[in-house]
Amino acid sequence: MKFMLTFTWATDARIRDEAVQRFQETGGIPPDGVTLLGRWTKADLSGGFDLLETDDVRKLTEFAYMWSDLMKLEITPVAEDQDLGAVFQAVAK
Repeated sequence: MKFMLTFTWATDARIRDEAVQRFQETGGIPPDGVTLLGRWTKADLSGGFDLLETDDVRKLTEFAYMWSDLMKLEITPVAEDQDLGAVFQAVAK
C-alpha cells in the first residue's frame, strides 16, 4: 500500500538544523520493509512530501518515530487513479 507522508519543519532553527544534520547523516532512508518512491521538498523549505510503499504499518510507524522528534508528520494512505477507477466501476450504479 502507498502512503503520503507530509512533513513540516520545526520553526525553531536549532531543531531544524538538527533535522538537516540527521538527514545528511542518514539520507532520510526508511527502514527495511518501507520503500521510498519519491521525496519532494517545498521551495520555501517549510516542509515537503514523501511517497512511501509498505504492507507493514509497524515499519511505517518506525520511520515516523525516527523523525517525529524534529518535525510534524502526517501519514495518509493513498490510492492510484487506476485503483480508484476500479473502485468506482465496482460501486457505480
